[in-house]
Amino acid sequence: MGPGFDIFGMALEHPKDTVTIIPTSYKDVEIQVSGLAASGIPTDPERNTAGVVARKILENFSLETGLVIKLEKGILHSVGLGSSAASAAAVAFGLNHLFNLQLNSTQLIRLAAKGEVASAGVEHADNVSAAILGDFIIIKSYNPLEALRLEPPRNLSVCIAIPRVPVPCKKTKVARSILPKTVPMEKLVHNVGHAAALAASLAIGDVDLIGKSMSDVVVEPARAFLITGYEKVRERALEAGACGVAISGAGPAMMAIVNSNKTRASQVAEAMKEGFESVGVSASAFCTKPGKGVSLLEVKR
Repeated sequence: MGPGFDIFGMALEHPKDTVTIIPTSYKDVEIQVSGLAASGIPTDPERNTAGVVARKILENFSLETGLVIKLEKGILHSVGLGSSAASAAAVAFGLNHLFNLQLNSTQLIRLAAKGEVASAGVEHADNVSAAILGDFIIIKSYNPLEALRLEPPRNLSVCIAIPRVPVPCKKTKVARSILPKTVPMEKLVHNVGHAAALAASLAIGDVDLIGKSMSDVVVEPARAFLITGYEKVRERALEAGACGVAISGAGPAMMAIVNSNKTRASQVAEAMKEGFESVGVSASAFCTKPGKGVSLLEVKR
């Protein structure tokens, strides 16, 4: 969300994944993938975030069992919506319940973040924290790991536009590799100020200020060239009434924050879609709200 690279994350009400975990007698982890967003997701446990987390937990807690993990994917992967984090978080959460491991949220986040190495190359905790805790999260510290949760205001809506473009293999890792290695002081000051304002505006429930604080002069400019139509989508969204616009995660999806007391989110979503189409890029768009994160749907013994 703008200036909060690896620090800010927000769970979404939609889209969703459903994950089913079945213990087996054979000592291995099997990944099965289905759903509308299943295409291209690896089933090799070493290359799938759910598989990495599952094997890590089995090893750490000396659990003498195998697992079949069924991922019904509703979240498109490699577009910047945290698909890999959703799988990792769900498995950590599910195994904690299944085997009564009594892990707290920080321990779950730390384990789920290990799965992100499979997609991003690093254990970043922003996405998995949002998936586990829900609402809006701030990673205060990585060592020791500390995540804070804030409840977004009710009149905050989120619009997502996803261009239909090819993305590179290990897209998140590629998007991280192009980031600047050093940051000028004036850019550091800008991002710290805007990140602080964004967190404060969430705490006081000011959606307009949230949008105005979504200005990043470090990471987003380095990635914007990867997204054909970036400027047009941003321009159209703001003209339609969005409070703020940013690349969603590592992209290529873009997100806009909308004050639903003032503007219809659907008109912003349509404007973003038209922004991509104006430069010859087919796209889809939808509206959603902040979500409550992972939840237990059913337990069968």
